[in-house]
Amino acid sequence: MEGNNVNVPKATTCDDRLGKKFSELSKELFEILYDQQVGFQQELVNKGKYSAFTDKENVKLPYDDIHLFSYHMQQMMSELGEVLAADKRWKNYRNETTEEMLEHKKEELADCMIVLMNLCIFSGLSANEVLGAVARKINENFIRIRSK
Repeated sequence: MEGNNVNVPKATTCDDRLGKKFSELSKELFEILYDQQVGFQQELVNKGKYSAFTDKENVKLPYDDIHLFSYHMQQMMSELGEVLAADKRWKNYRNETTEEMLEHKKEELADCMIVLMNLCIFSGLSANEVLGAVARKINENFIRIRSK
């Protein structure tokens, strides 16, 4: 595959399924949320809240910091465990779904999304770089599954 140009049948693009306006709004919303998380993490760094994990001070985020990336990777593992604890239907004898369980699971998945943003932030990635990588990977997955 050359460059970032991927030929995906029209029926699989976000613009065709959801409409171009919605797609643009979704991108803008992600950028807003990502920028808010960058701001939050910037405050934590500036206030020395990560001083036990890194010696970096006064860095402008996003910033590639392997120590804070590692910290957030460990946090991700913890959050994923909380998702499993919130929804125990993966155990073969616990198949009941309740609104409370679904709400708890939704909150834990939101935590995972936030931590995933932190992993991206401490990998030095911008919102546009993350969205671009996700779009390319989804297209690659479509191509892979359709070629079999």
